[in-house]
Amino acid sequence: MSDQHYVGCCTDGRQAATYVCQHILQTLQDSKPRGFWSAEVEAGELYPDSWCSECEAMVNAAGEWNDETEAKAGISLICSVCYERARDINQSR
Repeated sequence: MSDQHYVGCCTDGRQAATYVCQHILQTLQDSKPRGFWSAEVEAGELYPDSWCSECEAMVNAAGEWNDETEAKAGISLICSVCYERARDINQSR
């Protein structure tokens, strides 16, 4: 069983929490697909931390996620319902 954390979303109420880059958040505002990459899924994990194609390229160039790449990506907390919306926008086009 996963150790699920929750967040209070102003749109969706109390939902499971995860993290995404600032560009995925931007997708929720403008519906522009930017790619959707996710961390390896652990058993029972439904909403792995995710990031856009631009951040994927940055991390590949750096060789790994670190303090600098995380800061540039603007990692933010997001609820699972918003996460699913962003994932759907990015995977439907």
